Amino acid sequence: MKTPILESKRIILRPLTIDDAENIYRSWTSDPEVAKFMMWDTHKSIDETIEWLKIEVENIHKEGLYNWGLVLKETEELFGSGGIYYKEHLNCYELGYNIMKKYWGQGLTTEAGKVILDFGIDTLGEKKFFCRHAIDNIGSKKVMEKLGFQYHSDSSYNSLNGEKQFLSKDYYLNI
Repeated sequence: MKTPILESKRIILRPLTIDDAENIYRSWTSDPEVAKFMMWDTHKSIDETIEWLKIEVENIHKEGLYNWGLVLKETEELFGSGGIYYKEHLNCYELGYNIMKKYWGQGLTTEAGKVILDFGIDTLGEKKFFCRHAIDNIGSKKVMEKLGFQYHSDSSYNSLNGEKQFLSKDYYLNI
């Protein structure tokens, strides 16, 4: 199924495009504070953001991979991304998200997460979701709890390049 356009009260969730590269690079992929707890590293050039977006565009039609750009309805500003990805070894979808620092603490990630989970439940028929946060990422912990996720266990994860390892708290949402 193609990644559909979704919306909430304040946000339009739409597939990302290559044309978003400059805005995304300037707004969050080059920001070390946004990337601090992410699996991806801070992008050092717009070319890194373009390469990531090429993959996202290819995945728009893939089953099990749904990622959206998060756009404020009021200003039409693209401020983050979020999605769900099917994890075979967990037998469920994992929720992930990140937004530019300017919008932290305004409930936008929780609002987008709710829309994404509703898509997973209502459209995909899923009954179980996984999410995790680095132990020090208290903001992400709050989002997960507001979305109804329940703590399951401690674990760890590595950055994509393997240079960073994070201790994490793992959560599940069972419908």
